Amino acid sequence: MKGKEVILGILKSGPHTGYEINDILQTRLNHFFDATFGMIYPTLKKLESEGLVVKQTIVQTDKPNKNIYQITELGSKSFDEALIEPTSDEIFKSDLLMRLYFSAYLPDEEVIKFLDEEIFRKTLQLESLQERLAEWLSDGMTSTQQITFDYGIATYTAALTVLKSAKEKILTKSM
Repeated sequence: MKGKEVILGILKSGPHTGYEINDILQTRLNHFFDATFGMIYPTLKKLESEGLVVKQTIVQTDKPNKNIYQITELGSKSFDEALIEPTSDEIFKSDLLMRLYFSAYLPDEEVIKFLDEEIFRKTLQLESLQERLAEWLSDGMTSTQQITFDYGIATYTAALTVLKSAKEKILTKSM
């Protein structure tokens, strides 16, 4: 799915501000969808011009006005059609794996450094998912949304197992 459909999907659950959409993208979807804050408002503007969402501006004193976006019937139909399209192959890009592939040209200490950095990142990502589970369940996480959570946990756990094992092999070899 592209950013357009993802934002429509978020709005399908109810009206949201751009800030709230970003929060969902960065906390609930970030382990399987790469989105930036900078893509949200241009996408919302395009969706609005296509009649797929409507914007309501709430005038506030001492604060900037708040824009709340809501999916339209046409937007809901467009999302429903996109949702049933066949899935695409996952696109996986990893700077770490590319560096490891060519790491025969580096001393073991540099490779260990790469592994340690990624172990740290994956540990933080895993902990973040685990810490937010209770919040998401209380917000009414669906059984299919639970699958995305479980997939993220399994992915990070497996990656950590491989990375720690690789580090141990390099350390053992160096002794």
